[in-house]
Amino acid sequence: MSENRQTASAALLQRLAEDDESLLDRSDAQIDAMLIERLYQTSFATRYVPIPMLFGAFVIYQDYLSWWQIALIGLLYSIATLHLDRLRDAYTQSGGMQPGKDWGMLFAIGCGGTGLAWGLLGWFGYPPGDFALQAMLCVAWAGLTTSSLNTRAVHLPSFYAFIIGISVPFFARGFLFGEASTVGMAFFGSILLAAQCFCGQVNNRRERLSAALRLRNAELIGEMDRARAAAETSRVELSRAHHSLAADFTSLQRLSQTGSWHWQGPDGHVVWSDQFYRLLGLAPQSCPAAPAAWLDRVHPDDREILRSHYQRLRHDATRDTVSFRLVGDAAPAIWLQSIAESERGPDGSVTWIRGLLRVESES
Repeated sequence: MSENRQTASAALLQRLAEDDESLLDRSDAQIDAMLIERLYQTSFATRYVPIPMLFGAFVIYQDYLSWWQIALIGLLYSIATLHLDRLRDAYTQSGGMQPGKDWGMLFAIGCGGTGLAWGLLGWFGYPPGDFALQAMLCVAWAGLTTSSLNTRAVHLPSFYAFIIGISVPFFARGFLFGEASTVGMAFFGSILLAAQCFCGQVNNRRERLSAALRLRNAELIGEMDRARAAAETSRVELSRAHHSLAADFTSLQRLSQTGSWHWQGPDGHVVWSDQFYRLLGLAPQSCPAAPAAWLDRVHPDDREILRSHYQRLRHDATRDTVSFRLVGDAAPAIWLQSIAESERGPDGSVTWIRGLLRVESES
């Protein structure tokens, strides 16, 4: 039994350690809702961390940017960020439960706006002939798009909206009007962009699988709770039925003036019913149930009869009946009758003796 349990545990751990791709076969709105919740929880970094970088870029590329270009880029980024802020507040207050509102696509619009602000910086701020500043722009683009894998890839529309917004102006400026060095950087950037899109797909699939697993775990926990509640209800009902049957059994024995007893081998455990005690003139459970205690209540002249009754049942008799008197000076004497049968196992040894004690007569 212990070995089987260890094998089952190892198999369960192995299954939990593997990705259950079948969980992604189903279309579940709850999975999308969980991913949107994750997107909004991690959106702070996507909105505010790049702001110092944007102002630093304005300072570095001020010789290549006019005031209206700086104002346009700053305004676009501010509007997109404000849009995301208001979205997050509305989402938090409503719990994401507003019907007919696509929180994911609304977030993607804001991501597209912030990405386009950076893309316009790459278009307007392109420094002809300055390879160092061109490379700095490429590094900024690579850093922003790579960080987006960790924040926006949980929701692919938001990820691609940001990627398209930031990359199209960068690459268009590089391929159409750039020098050879810029075209080379744009070419390698395109390869990096393709790799990032592939990683975004992989990250999104992993996030969806993680959400599906959490959802399935919640479902299993719910099923376990319901099964536990049902089992507890059944236990209570069975307990009530048991107590009801026990009460009926006790009442019937009392009304019929009968008591039951049994002996269980091989440990010799003996059990008497409450009415059995009463028939022997004892209070229920006033002493341990044992053959010796029974013999003490039997008339001395009939004790050997009762001993033989026990011996026959434990050796060769399958059914045996004896009558005996109780000890005492009561007149007339109370005669009791023990009717018992034995049950044997495959090896022929006695496993159970069950008996009935009843009032036979008074004489």
